[in-house]
Amino acid sequence: MKILSKLLILIMIFSGFSCSSLIMTMAGMKTPEIETKESIYQFLIKIHQDTSDVFCLDTNLLRHLQSQPFKPGWAPGFKPVQIRVYDHTGEPVMQWASCEGSLNKLRTFDSVPPVNTNALDKSLTLKSDMERYFDFNGNPVHISDDKNYDYFILVCFAKYFARLSKTSFRKVHRYISDHPELKIKLYKINVDFQKSWNAEIKTETVVRVGGSK
Repeated sequence: MKILSKLLILIMIFSGFSCSSLIMTMAGMKTPEIETKESIYQFLIKIHQDTSDVFCLDTNLLRHLQSQPFKPGWAPGFKPVQIRVYDHTGEPVMQWASCEGSLNKLRTFDSVPPVNTNALDKSLTLKSDMERYFDFNGNPVHISDDKNYDYFILVCFAKYFARLSKTSFRKVHRYISDHPELKIKLYKINVDFQKSWNAEIKTETVVRVGGSK
């Protein structure tokens, strides 16, 4: 991983129209901080998640995600709270970010497989997606290509969006509980800023929020 002495963080939480700080607070957003493996594990335990299969970004991947559209036709911008689902062959079947609206209202997890009627980025497979991530020491992770599951679910979460992250996990676990006939693998992707980056957050560039395009 390329280590930077300084990193200017432009947090593109949602692309589009602006939103007041009051609404950001209601959504549970906090000022991002430098995190470690220990602080992320403590956060997961606090929101009643186990600490298995937890991975993170590096600076290059974060910058790439900031410069790319989340879905075809969208403006570039990083979506920190999101869920992606792949089938047993590793092909994408569902993709959701919090700016699209409530999972309950979208009825995303009311079916098998989960469905989001909005656009789906089919350029990523499970393999190419998981090859992008790192452990908390900054080392690339190598995820085995396991075909013994019906579905693979990736939940991207952040401490600075604790409330939405907790809601996402709760919804996924309820889905897994409601479908004991399915074998589902859950990966947790942390998108907080890591101490291993050796980088500095400049928080004066905070947050545009709003719609999807």
